[in-house]
Amino acid sequence: MNGQVSISRFIAKLDSCFDHNDMKGARDCIEYWEKEARESGDDRALLTILNEAVGFYRRTQKRGKALAAMEESLDLVDKLGLSGNLSGATIYINAATTLSFFGKEAEGLILYDKAAKCYENEGRTETYEYAALLNNKAGTLNALQRYDEAEKNWIQAVEILRKIGNHAGEIAISLVMLAHLTYDRDDSAYEKVESLLDEAWDYINSDDQPKDGNYAYVLRKCAPSFEYFKRFDEAKAMREVAKEIYYS
Repeated sequence: MNGQVSISRFIAKLDSCFDHNDMKGARDCIEYWEKEARESGDDRALLTILNEAVGFYRRTQKRGKALAAMEESLDLVDKLGLSGNLSGATIYINAATTLSFFGKEAEGLILYDKAAKCYENEGRTETYEYAALLNNKAGTLNALQRYDEAEKNWIQAVEILRKIGNHAGEIAISLVMLAHLTYDRDDSAYEKVESLLDEAWDYINSDDQPKDGNYAYVLRKCAPSFEYFKRFDEAKAMREVAKEIYYS
């Protein structure tokens, strides 16, 4: 059977689930549309769905399912001839992030570099997507204790996002990660750590940041770090706002 799956409907439904922190609904959505794509023989749709599945299973810490979906998505990139373009780069970034998340940092770095070449060749190094690549690669480098390289990538990502605008939440996350890196590299660098957290807090409270599901995700991502650095009031406020968004 050959037909086309409505990716726009799939993404809209999945986004709705994430906006309400409905993980069961997100899983059911992925499974339903994956089945539809396989039955229709729509490999491009299947690639998109599997890429979302990779992120979902990583987020829910389902290692086996995440890595299986990742391997199939990489195979589809080759099958569809996407290895040298930005569509393929998107898959590489997600795969690299997943490998790194599950302790395969060295393998992840190879895919980050492969993705970066795609963006460089297309002249797309001042984009949100490239900044996301730098952010994720920095996390991997930081895990490998390659602190100076990680710092360079996070700073570059922040600079790109500032130029683009309207990405206050993502900038806040990068600044929080820089605070961790700074402390891990030198646990006496209190002043710099606090300065980075203050700046992150300003971005979290930016008027330019839509108070949507993505904002709730940013708050939940940052709250544990603020707690780690004993900024309990800010962490509590972030958790409460995230809860209001998810369950409103």
